[in-house]
Amino acid sequence: MGKSNEVKETEYEKELAKVYGEEWAYYQESIVPFENQVIDEAKQANDASVYDDIAENTNLGYKKSFSDASNNALSSMEANGINPNSGKFKNVVSDMADNEASVTSDAKSRSQVAGQERYTGKMANVMAMGQGQSQEATATLSDIAGSSQRKAFNDASNSRQQSDSILGAAGAVAGAAGSYYNNLPADTGLADMDNVITGTPNNDPNNWTT
Repeated sequence: MGKSNEVKETEYEKELAKVYGEEWAYYQESIVPFENQVIDEAKQANDASVYDDIAENTNLGYKKSFSDASNNALSSMEANGINPNSGKFKNVVSDMADNEASVTSDAKSRSQVAGQERYTGKMANVMAMGQGQSQEATATLSDIAGSSQRKAFNDASNSRQQSDSILGAAGAVAGAAGSYYNNLPADTGLADMDNVITGTPNNDPNNWTT
Protein backbone atom coordinates (compact mmCIF):
# COMPACT_ATOMS: atom_id res chain seq x y z
CA MET A 1 0.00 0.00 0.00
CA GLY A 2 1.17 3.54 -0.77
CA LYS A 3 1.77 6.18 1.84
CA SER A 4 -0.98 8.74 2.51
CA ASN A 5 -0.30 12.34 1.41
CA GLU A 6 -2.42 13.71 4.27
CA VAL A 7 -0.49 15.95 6.66
CA LYS A 8 -1.68 15.52 10.20
CA GLU A 9 -1.94 18.51 12.52
CA THR A 10 0.55 18.61 15.28
CA GLU A 11 -0.53 19.09 18.85
CA TYR A 12 0.91 22.62 18.72
CA GLU A 13 -1.16 23.50 15.66
CA LYS A 14 -4.29 22.12 17.28
CA GLU A 15 -3.67 24.21 20.39
CA LEU A 16 -2.95 27.29 18.28
CA ALA A 17 -6.20 26.84 16.34
CA LYS A 18 -8.05 26.51 19.62
CA VAL A 19 -6.57 29.80 20.85
CA TYR A 20 -7.46 31.56 17.59
CA GLY A 21 -10.99 30.19 17.83
CA GLU A 22 -11.40 31.53 21.36
CA GLU A 23 -10.04 34.95 20.36
CA TRP A 24 -12.36 35.09 17.36
CA ALA A 25 -15.35 34.24 19.54
CA TYR A 26 -14.34 36.94 22.03
CA TYR A 27 -13.94 39.44 19.18
CA GLN A 28 -17.38 38.64 17.80
CA GLU A 29 -19.07 38.80 21.20
CA SER A 30 -17.26 41.75 22.77
CA ILE A 31 -15.56 43.85 20.11
CA VAL A 32 -17.91 43.70 17.12
CA PRO A 33 -20.90 45.17 19.04
CA PHE A 34 -18.69 48.07 20.14
CA GLU A 35 -17.41 48.57 16.59
CA ASN A 36 -20.97 48.60 15.29
CA GLN A 37 -21.91 51.17 17.89
CA VAL A 38 -19.03 53.43 16.86
CA ILE A 39 -19.98 53.03 13.19
CA ASP A 40 -23.64 53.81 13.91
CA GLU A 41 -22.67 56.91 15.91
CA ALA A 42 -20.44 58.06 13.08
CA LYS A 43 -23.27 57.66 10.57
CA GLN A 44 -25.74 59.44 12.84
CA ALA A 45 -23.27 62.30 13.32
CA ASN A 46 -23.72 63.16 9.65
CA ASP A 47 -27.52 63.13 9.73
CA ALA A 48 -29.22 66.33 8.59
CA SER A 49 -31.15 66.53 11.87
CA VAL A 50 -27.88 66.85 13.78
CA TYR A 51 -26.83 69.89 11.76
CA ASP A 52 -30.32 71.37 12.16
CA ASP A 53 -30.01 71.00 15.95
CA ILE A 54 -26.57 72.61 15.93
CA ALA A 55 -27.90 75.58 13.92
CA GLU A 56 -30.97 75.92 16.15
CA ASN A 57 -28.93 75.85 19.35
CA THR A 58 -26.55 78.45 17.93
CA ASN A 59 -29.45 80.67 16.90
CA LEU A 60 -31.09 80.43 20.31
CA GLY A 61 -27.83 81.26 22.03
CA TYR A 62 -27.33 84.39 19.95
CA LYS A 63 -30.93 85.54 20.36
CA LYS A 64 -30.62 85.23 24.15
CA SER A 65 -27.26 87.03 24.34
CA PHE A 66 -28.23 89.83 21.94
CA SER A 67 -31.62 90.26 23.60
CA ASP A 68 -29.88 90.89 26.93
CA ALA A 69 -27.36 93.24 25.30
CA SER A 70 -30.09 95.16 23.46
CA ASN A 71 -32.16 95.59 26.61
CA ASN A 72 -29.13 96.94 28.44
CA ALA A 73 -28.36 99.33 25.58
CA LEU A 74 -31.96 100.58 25.47
CA SER A 75 -31.97 101.12 29.22
CA SER A 76 -28.71 103.03 28.93
CA MET A 77 -30.10 105.29 26.20
CA GLU A 78 -33.25 105.99 28.21
CA ALA A 79 -31.12 106.77 31.27
CA ASN A 80 -29.14 109.25 29.17
CA GLY A 81 -32.34 110.95 28.10
CA ILE A 82 -32.17 109.90 24.45
CA ASN A 83 -35.60 110.12 22.85
CA PRO A 84 -36.79 106.68 21.64
CA ASN A 85 -38.11 108.43 18.52
CA SER A 86 -34.79 110.10 17.75
CA GLY A 87 -32.53 109.12 14.91
CA LYS A 88 -29.72 108.30 17.34
CA PHE A 89 -31.90 105.84 19.24
CA LYS A 90 -33.14 104.16 16.06
CA ASN A 91 -29.63 103.98 14.57
CA VAL A 92 -28.23 102.18 17.62
CA VAL A 93 -31.10 99.68 17.56
CA SER A 94 -30.66 99.15 13.81
CA ASP A 95 -26.87 98.72 14.12
CA MET A 96 -27.26 96.09 16.85
CA ALA A 97 -29.86 94.21 14.79
CA ASP A 98 -27.59 94.25 11.72
CA ASN A 99 -24.63 93.10 13.80
CA GLU A 100 -26.68 90.28 15.33
CA ALA A 101 -27.77 89.04 11.91
CA SER A 102 -24.21 89.12 10.60
CA VAL A 103 -22.47 87.34 13.48
CA THR A 104 -25.31 84.83 13.92
CA SER A 105 -25.02 83.76 10.28
CA ASP A 106 -21.26 83.42 10.66
CA ALA A 107 -21.64 81.47 13.91
CA LYS A 108 -24.10 79.03 12.33
CA SER A 109 -21.62 78.30 9.55
CA ARG A 110 -18.78 77.82 12.03
CA SER A 111 -20.79 75.52 14.27
CA GLN A 112 -21.87 73.36 11.35
CA VAL A 113 -18.26 73.13 10.19
CA ALA A 114 -17.48 71.93 13.72
CA GLY A 115 -20.25 69.35 13.27
CA GLN A 116 -18.67 68.18 10.02
CA GLU A 117 -15.28 67.89 11.73
CA ARG A 118 -16.95 65.84 14.47
CA TYR A 119 -18.31 63.42 11.85
CA THR A 120 -14.94 63.19 10.11
CA GLY A 121 -13.26 62.45 13.43
CA LYS A 122 -15.70 59.66 14.19
CA MET A 123 -15.17 58.08 10.78
CA ALA A 124 -11.40 58.29 11.30
CA ASN A 125 -11.88 56.43 14.57
CA VAL A 126 -13.80 53.67 12.75
CA MET A 127 -10.86 53.22 10.39
CA ALA A 128 -8.34 53.34 13.24
CA MET A 129 -10.33 50.74 15.16
CA GLY A 130 -10.32 48.41 12.16
CA GLN A 131 -6.54 48.72 12.01
CA GLY A 132 -6.11 48.10 15.72
CA GLN A 133 -5.09 51.70 16.39
CA SER A 134 -6.16 53.87 19.28
CA GLN A 135 -9.06 56.28 18.81
CA GLU A 136 -8.88 60.03 19.13
CA ALA A 137 -11.29 62.07 21.22
CA THR A 138 -13.88 63.92 19.14
CA ALA A 139 -15.98 66.93 20.05
CA THR A 140 -19.41 66.23 21.47
CA LEU A 141 -22.55 68.18 20.62
CA SER A 142 -22.28 69.69 24.10
CA ASP A 143 -18.76 70.89 23.28
CA ILE A 144 -20.01 72.55 20.09
CA ALA A 145 -22.98 74.12 21.90
CA GLY A 146 -20.74 75.40 24.70
CA SER A 147 -18.33 76.98 22.25
CA SER A 148 -21.23 78.59 20.40
CA GLN A 149 -22.67 80.00 23.64
CA ARG A 150 -19.33 81.54 24.61
CA LYS A 151 -18.94 83.17 21.21
CA ALA A 152 -22.53 84.44 21.35
CA PHE A 153 -21.85 86.12 24.68
CA ASN A 154 -18.61 87.70 23.41
CA ASP A 155 -20.19 88.93 20.17
CA ALA A 156 -23.17 90.42 22.02
CA SER A 157 -20.84 92.02 24.56
CA ASN A 158 -18.76 93.59 21.78
CA SER A 159 -21.90 94.90 20.10
CA ARG A 160 -23.05 96.42 23.40
CA GLN A 161 -19.64 98.06 23.90
CA GLN A 162 -19.84 99.59 20.43
CA SER A 163 -23.27 101.00 21.28
CA ASP A 164 -21.95 102.35 24.57
CA SER A 165 -19.10 104.06 22.71
CA ILE A 166 -21.59 105.75 20.38
CA LEU A 167 -23.72 106.83 23.32
CA GLY A 168 -20.64 108.04 25.18
CA ALA A 169 -19.58 110.16 22.22
CA ALA A 170 -23.08 111.58 21.90
CA GLY A 171 -23.14 112.36 25.60
CA ALA A 172 -19.77 114.10 25.42
CA VAL A 173 -20.96 116.33 22.55
CA ALA A 174 -24.16 117.15 24.40
CA GLY A 175 -22.21 117.89 27.57
CA ALA A 176 -19.79 120.18 25.76
CA ALA A 177 -22.65 122.08 24.13
CA GLY A 178 -24.42 122.45 27.46
CA SER A 179 -21.27 123.73 29.10
CA TYR A 180 -20.76 126.28 26.31
CA TYR A 181 -24.28 127.64 26.60
CA ASN A 182 -24.02 127.85 30.38
CA ASN A 183 -20.86 129.96 30.12
CA LEU A 184 -22.34 132.51 27.72
CA PRO A 185 -23.00 136.04 29.11
CA ALA A 186 -26.42 136.44 30.63
CA ASP A 187 -27.49 139.19 28.16
CA THR A 188 -26.60 137.21 25.08
CA GLY A 189 -29.78 136.66 23.08
CA LEU A 190 -30.88 133.46 21.42
CA ALA A 191 -30.24 134.99 17.99
CA ASP A 192 -26.66 135.82 18.97
CA MET A 193 -26.08 132.25 20.16
CA ASP A 194 -27.18 131.02 16.75
CA ASN A 195 -24.76 133.42 15.12
CA VAL A 196 -21.91 132.27 17.33
CA ILE A 197 -22.61 128.62 16.53
CA THR A 198 -22.82 129.17 12.79
CA GLY A 199 -19.89 131.57 12.78
CA THR A 200 -21.88 134.46 11.18
CA PRO A 201 -21.49 138.05 12.37
CA ASN A 202 -24.38 139.85 14.03
CA ASN A 203 -25.94 142.94 12.60
CA ASP A 204 -24.60 145.39 15.20
CA PRO A 205 -22.61 148.04 13.27
CA ASN A 206 -20.48 148.74 16.36
CA ASN A 207 -19.02 145.26 16.07
CA TRP A 208 -18.05 145.56 12.44
CA THR A 209 -14.40 145.81 11.56
CA THR A 210 -12.95 147.83 8.72
